[in-house]
Amino acid sequence: MEQGLSESVTNKRHVLPHEWAFGGFLALTAVRLAMSVGFSDWHTLAFFAFTFGCVVAVAASGRAPSSIAWRVRLLWYPSVMGLSFYTLATAVPLLGVSSADALLAQLDHSLLGLTPAVALTAVHLPWFTDLMVAAYLFFFYILIVGPGWYCVNDLTRFRACIVGLFTTYALGFMGYTLLPAGGPHLSMTDLPPLDGGWLTQAMLPMVNQGSNGVDVFPSIHCAASLYLLIFDFRHYRRRFWWLLLPCIALWVSTVYLRYHYVVDLLGGVVIAAIGVSTAYLYERSRMAGEIEMQEQSA
Repeated sequence: MEQGLSESVTNKRHVLPHEWAFGGFLALTAVRLAMSVGFSDWHTLAFFAFTFGCVVAVAASGRAPSSIAWRVRLLWYPSVMGLSFYTLATAVPLLGVSSADALLAQLDHSLLGLTPAVALTAVHLPWFTDLMVAAYLFFFYILIVGPGWYCVNDLTRFRACIVGLFTTYALGFMGYTLLPAGGPHLSMTDLPPLDGGWLTQAMLPMVNQGSNGVDVFPSIHCAASLYLLIFDFRHYRRRFWWLLLPCIALWVSTVYLRYHYVVDLLGGVVIAAIGVSTAYLYERSRMAGEIEMQEQSA
């Protein structure tokens, strides 16, 4: 009987929480686009294709994926995240949702009694602006190196990391479609330009071009970095201490550089907490145990 139970586990196909979450976001967006602009519009077709890609990633990996198949399957999500992120630039306006910039600015003012983007114009320190640009760019380091280390060295933890991270991304991208906003740097064009040095002049235009124009609420810069920081606290404590101050500087930079409202960061904290909880529960789930059993029996 135990042998039969073991065989049923090793032949069982598992769909991870983030696959439901991110795949669900893609499918829901495809349906919303179909209702707004029809099935033949390329945005609708693109999101249906992205959703189909998620199904294929699960199906193609088999019932008991090898370590390579698992890594390929998990790495599909950074890929489809990038594709869907830039497709949202022209897809979100088709959904008929109004810009939330005014609402977010009003919430900031109600919460703080001031508008941070306006208040921070008093800072005229080129070296500090350059420091903030460097801190903002640090996001790409933690986003790649953090999960990348687990991918190379510890598949079990890489799987858990991706589960929480892309649950966080699914919620963040859903926020982009419900409360699309460009941020203070686009909505408050009457503000004086940031006073920066060579790094600001070289990198800020490139960063601006990398935005999809709706990627403000909630702040994924805050959410993803906070999620990865907490994941490291649990699994790679030494790196957590290395990254703590740069991450705090990153969060400050999102407001200082006028990419985010403070309420965006608060929203980011909420979805990061959901991502952390999802990863934590997954690691202790029966599913995680069955997957490890499959790998041990391979």
